[in-house]
Amino acid sequence: MASVVRGTSLRAGGACVRCRKGKTKCVYENGRAPCRNCAKGMHECYLPSDSMAHHHGQSPARPPRPRESLPGERSVSATSDRQPVASGTVLPRNMQSNSEKVSPELVTECERVITKTLPSCVAFHKPSFLQKLKNGTLENSIVNGLLTCAARSSPALIRRYGSQGGASAASEHFAVKAINLIMQNLDNPSLADIQALCLLIIHEWGNRNAVRAYVYLGQASRMAQMYRIIAVHQNRGDPDQFIKDESFRRTLWLIYVLDCFLTSSPGRQPAISHLDIKDVPLPCLDMSYNFGTPVYVRTLAGGPPPTLPDPSTPMTEVGEFGHIVMATQAWRNVIEMLTTVTSTTFSEEDCASLEAGIEAVRSSLPPHFMDKPGQINLHITMGSGYTYAMLHCLLHCATIMVNRRRLLHLVTTDGFNHETWRMVPHVHLQTVDRVFAAAHSVVSLLIALEANTDKDAVLNFPLVMLFSCFTACSTVAWFSLKGLTPGDVNETAESIVRDGMRFLQDGANIWILAVPWYRHLSVMNKVLRNGDRAPQRVQPDTVVPSIKEDTASQPDNPDSMDYERPQSANAQEQADNRGSEPPRKSGFTTINGGSAGASTPATTSPPPGQLKADSPAPSSSGQPAESAPASGSDMTAAELCVAFERQLLELDDLAAFMGGGV
Repeated sequence: MASVVRGTSLRAGGACVRCRKGKTKCVYENGRAPCRNCAKGMHECYLPSDSMAHHHGQSPARPPRPRESLPGERSVSATSDRQPVASGTVLPRNMQSNSEKVSPELVTECERVITKTLPSCVAFHKPSFLQKLKNGTLENSIVNGLLTCAARSSPALIRRYGSQGGASAASEHFAVKAINLIMQNLDNPSLADIQALCLLIIHEWGNRNAVRAYVYLGQASRMAQMYRIIAVHQNRGDPDQFIKDESFRRTLWLIYVLDCFLTSSPGRQPAISHLDIKDVPLPCLDMSYNFGTPVYVRTLAGGPPPTLPDPSTPMTEVGEFGHIVMATQAWRNVIEMLTTVTSTTFSEEDCASLEAGIEAVRSSLPPHFMDKPGQINLHITMGSGYTYAMLHCLLHCATIMVNRRRLLHLVTTDGFNHETWRMVPHVHLQTVDRVFAAAHSVVSLLIALEANTDKDAVLNFPLVMLFSCFTACSTVAWFSLKGLTPGDVNETAESIVRDGMRFLQDGANIWILAVPWYRHLSVMNKVLRNGDRAPQRVQPDTVVPSIKEDTASQPDNPDSMDYERPQSANAQEQADNRGSEPPRKSGFTTINGGSAGASTPATTSPPPGQLKADSPAPSSSGQPAESAPASGSDMTAAELCVAFERQLLELDDLAAFMGGGV
């Protein structure tokens, strides 16, 4: 919303564009935008002189920025107001947190994000955020960051700001405002700016802007380092000092978690070094954080925090967000193995060590966070359902990837025989059982969250939970198609994949990043439903090559995941030709949106007059997704398994997780 100061008079020159068109009285609260009419309808409020810039997507011209105060003169509060400046000085937009009024509807959306949406509900101090939000003192950068998250799952905001672009476009509306405010204050960043930038990282990541998200991640890390230097020189006698320190620590751990996710590929250097987090305590219990009760928590390495006054001082248990950090580290260790191991360097001992690390995190959980039947429902009742689900989705996903790599090494080595696999009991059958148990747990967690979602709410799972669902379902489908599972569990596999398809279909309507995941799983689901199994067919001699989209960091082409099946413009001509020429084998689509050539010599590019089949996959435009692609029947189970194994060896799934790679 525009923040130009205007008089309270009702002269014609002072009315905004919308009130002029409606010929209504334009009244400003405290002489500032938005007017009462625009605030009530959640409209943009701008003067006729700003209309040209508004229609071109530009912000109204701003006056020159005043000189900033010295770093030592600023408050270290996560959401504190900027230092006052001399009277008569015009403030930049990011220094007008007390003057811009957020409409009640937008306040409600921000409250929902703070209280219910990850990561805000665990990384931010809820009481102070809610109080400042209602008082109108919350900094505009974080307000727009919260609205960026809210717009993905708010039907009102999607209708208002999404237009044809759906949830992604609605989020982008607020993301542009947030990044502009953050950039204006780079030389004097507040913690609220860093927190807002973390939310923008998730936004750009979900929009499949991988490069931009990675750059923002490095920027957030540098801003946190500079903020830490500033905070060290502040007065430590503040009674709320623990809340301020814990707010910074949680923001730093949020950057660490995002860093683990967005550097899951060779060539991406971490934004957070070991020294940055070596002496930082893990997040404490939310109860202690919310009430400002000073406590001492161990570091990620297990040692005491440097602020511990005496070795005999008791330390409290790790908090809810702290367990997510530990699970993320275990997940990242698995990724490190996947990105460095080769067929010749694969080690069973490394896999066993990683599994031991995952189990160590599980065993360290308090009893109420243990993975037990029905436990998710209790957490949903207490308001911590998504926190519990995120924690265990990370651990289950790590378990699946470790055991999948074991079996991938087995089936890609010489001498693998399906008959031997089916007839002789061996330890790898336990590996299959562990994967199925983990996959079932992931899907069950999402089903429980779905069942307890408000009737009018938009179900919006975090990206990591959706990727865990994709990993679980695609692995189960591969096992079943490959013939690695007993015959009596095939029905269970189809049920798991069917539920995962539903979640990914809904997720692809919200996150562009999830579109290729859904398309890939829909192909596997199609072949799985056809009842085709790899041992019943002859495995092809040639290995299907994979084409990666290493430079794809923009939203993917909706048609890029389709099978390259030429279609005649004339339906009758196409029907006549079916009887005279053999069907063409089209390329299998890779996970990250590319296409691998599993084609016959007769397969060529379609002539200009022929069109590619319409894509049934969803996009973030808000339109309902259609059923799985019918082209899945073009492939046999054996061809599909060979292509999937090749993609796993080339880390296509991790490239897709980060948005296509760089």
